[in-house]
Amino acid sequence: MSIFHTVDCAVASICGAQNKSQLVSALGEGMAALGFQSFNLSCNKADVREFMTSPTLTSWTSEDLDAYHNEHWSARDPLLELSGQPGLRKLWTPDDWARDADTRAYAEYIDFSGIRSGVTASVGGATDTVSAITALSFSDVIVDPDVPHAVAILAQTALTRAAVLGVPSIGLPAMAQSLKELSGKQIEILKWASQGKSNRDIATIMGSSKRTIDYHMSEILRKLDVASRAQAIIIFSGQ
Repeated sequence: MSIFHTVDCAVASICGAQNKSQLVSALGEGMAALGFQSFNLSCNKADVREFMTSPTLTSWTSEDLDAYHNEHWSARDPLLELSGQPGLRKLWTPDDWARDADTRAYAEYIDFSGIRSGVTASVGGATDTVSAITALSFSDVIVDPDVPHAVAILAQTALTRAAVLGVPSIGLPAMAQSLKELSGKQIEILKWASQGKSNRDIATIMGSSKRTIDYHMSEILRKLDVASRAQAIIIFSGQ
C-alpha cells in the first residue's frame, strides 16, 4: 500500500469522527499506519512549552505529561524551539541530538524512553501562536522522506475536524481557512469531483476544457496542501 493511499484512508477516518474521543482514536490509527505509536498535537499555544505540557489532541497519558513537566524537559527539549517554525517537516532520531553537547541529555532521555525516531511538523493555526505535531516511533527508524508531509496532512485534517466538532481553543485551522482561498470555479470543481465525476466529466458539465479543469485541480491540491485528489475531496466533504 502506498503512503498516499494510507493517508487517503486515514483522512477519511478522521473526517468521520463524531467526537473528540473518536478523533484521537482515528488520528492514532493514522499515525500507526505511518509507523508511529504515539503523538502529541497542539494548536494555538501561546508558548512553545505548552506544546508538550498542554496538548490539544494526544495519545499521551496525564502521567506521561506530568513526568515531562516535572522533570523540566520543556526547558531542555530542542524540538520545542523547532515546533514554532512555520513549514517545519523534520524527520529525526536520537542520534541527531547526541552530536551536540547542549542536547545530549535530551538524546539520552528519548533513547532511554525507547524512542527510535520521530517526526515534528508545524501545522496551521492563529498568527503568533504555536501549532505543531510530534509523532514517535518505538519500533522502527522511519526513513521515508514523504512521511513528515503525511504526518502534517493528518494533523491538519484532525485540527480541521476538531474545529468542526467544537473542540475548545482550536479555532479554524489553516486547512479549513484554505478552502476559503479557492475560487468559485474551484469550489464547483470540488463539488462535482466529490460526486464521482472525472476531470473530463467536469469539463463537459462546466463547458470548459479538460486542460483547464486539470489546472484548477492542481491549484486546489496546492492551496489545500494535500497530495491527492481523494484527500481534497474528503476535506471538502468533511467541512
